[in-house]
Amino acid sequence: MIVVLCGSLSLAAQPQGGRVPQFDQAAVERGKSTFFVNCGFCHGANARGGDGGPDLIRSVLVLDDEEGKQIGAFLKVGRPDKGMQAFPNLTEQQVGDIATWLHSEIYLAANRRTYQIQNIVVGDARAGEAFFNGAGKCNTCHSVAGDLKGIGAKYDAVTLQGRIVMPRGGRGGGGEGLPPGPLPKVTVSYPSGESTSGELIRITDFDVTLRLASGAFRTFNRRDDDVPKVEIKDPLQAHVDMLAKYKDADIHNLTAYLVTLK
Repeated sequence: MIVVLCGSLSLAAQPQGGRVPQFDQAAVERGKSTFFVNCGFCHGANARGGDGGPDLIRSVLVLDDEEGKQIGAFLKVGRPDKGMQAFPNLTEQQVGDIATWLHSEIYLAANRRTYQIQNIVVGDARAGEAFFNGAGKCNTCHSVAGDLKGIGAKYDAVTLQGRIVMPRGGRGGGGEGLPPGPLPKVTVSYPSGESTSGELIRITDFDVTLRLASGAFRTFNRRDDDVPKVEIKDPLQAHVDMLAKYKDADIHNLTAYLVTLK
C-alpha cells in the first residue's frame, strides 16, 4: 500500500531555514500502527520496502505530495496493474495519521547525521565489572591493568559502546579515534600442499578473497568437494559470539564500567 497523505505537515510544507518540523506525536504513533496493519506486509513495518512493495521513504509520490491531495486521490483507485489495491475505506484521519508518520520517518532519515547523542552512561558500573569478570568472561582475554588500562580516558562512552556492539568498528572505521578491529585470518590450501594465507576480505559458497601481506588481493574459486580447504581464524570471534548473548543491561553496565577505567 502506498500512502502519503500528509496529516499535519508535508515535506513540501516543512519550515525552511533549518527549523525542525514538529509532528503530532499522537498522530505519528497512530499512523505507525495503522500502517503496520494495512501496509506492513508489502512495504515492511518501517516502510522501507517489503514483500513486493517499494521503499516509501524514497518514494517520489510521497516526497512530492502536497497536503495529501495527490495521495488521497491515488488511494481511492490504487494501481491494480502493479498489484497495488485501492483503500477507499480508510478514514481521512487514518490516512492523515499514516502520512504524518511517513513524513516524520522521511525527516529522520534525511537528517540522521544531525542527531545529537545524549549521555548514554545509564548502566551500573559495579554490575558491569561483575559481568566483565564473570558471565561475560572479558577478563580471560583483557586486563584492566594491561590492554584496557586508561581506556575510559582515551575514548568517550559512545565510542566504547559502539565497539561492544560492532567489534570490528562501524562504517568508515572503528569510531572516533579508535582503530578498526582486526580482520579474520584465512588460509586456503590444496591437496598438493600449496597454501596461501592472508586477511579475509570476502567468502561465499563459490569463492574466497583474501589480502596478502604485500597488499595484493587473491581470489580462489571453491568447489563442492571442499577444494580448496578454507580455514578461518577470527581474533574477534569471542566478541562476535557475545552479540547473540548480550542483554541490553549487559551492554549498558559494561559501558558504565569501561568509562571508569581512567
